[in-house]
Parts: sequence; C-alpha cells; structure tokens
Amino acid sequence: MLAYVIWSSAFAIVPLALLSLLVDGWAAIRDGCANAGPGVWLAVLWQAWGNTLFGYGAWSFLLARYPASTIAPTALLVPIFGIAASALFLHEPMPPWKLGAAALVIGGLVVNLRGARRTAPT
Repeated sequence: MLAYVIWSSAFAIVPLALLSLLVDGWAAIRDGCANAGPGVWLAVLWQAWGNTLFGYGAWSFLLARYPASTIAPTALLVPIFGIAASALFLHEPMPPWKLGAAALVIGGLVVNLRGARRTAPT
C-alpha cells in the first residue's frame, strides 16, 4: 500500500504545479522559491516525505491488524492533532469554539467506536 501512495503522490505533482501556476501565477512561485530559507525547505521536505511515509505507513500497519471500520473513523482526529500542534508549537489561540468543535469530534468518535462494539454479535 505504501508503494501505491508514493506513486500516486508522484503523479499529483504535475496537476498541482499547474493549478498553483494558474491560481498564483509565475511571479508568486518564483518569489516564493527565491525567498524561502532553509527552514521553509526543511518544512516542505518533512511535509512531502516525513508525513507521507509516517502517516501512510502507520495507516497500513493499523489496517493490516484491525478492521477498516475501526480504523477509518480515527482519521477524523487529524484536524484535532493539527489544531493542538499549532496551539502548542506556534502559540495560536484556542478559543472556546475550537475546543467545543474538538470535543464534538472526539465525542462522536467515542460514540461510533463504542457503539459498534456494543451492537456487534458475540
């Protein structure tokens, strides 16, 4: 599965680059690349390789061991971790509505995963 994800990611480069060219224009792309420092390029490298390899590697590992109906809903936790990481590392504000939204998502996951176990035949 990981090989599939890597190949499909490689094919996405051309359409995404064309879309960026269409939306932002060549000048914005040129200036962005010219003004990007080492931290920006490390972040791009991490997003492109680190997150992809870790994320899909972990996803494949879990799908090989547990039913998809148990694993798939946990993908809803991705934005929760993103919000928490931005608050922790970038000191972004956490207004009450964000905390409430996160609580609703986590509550829905608990109901989904616990309810499936209670109604499953034994």
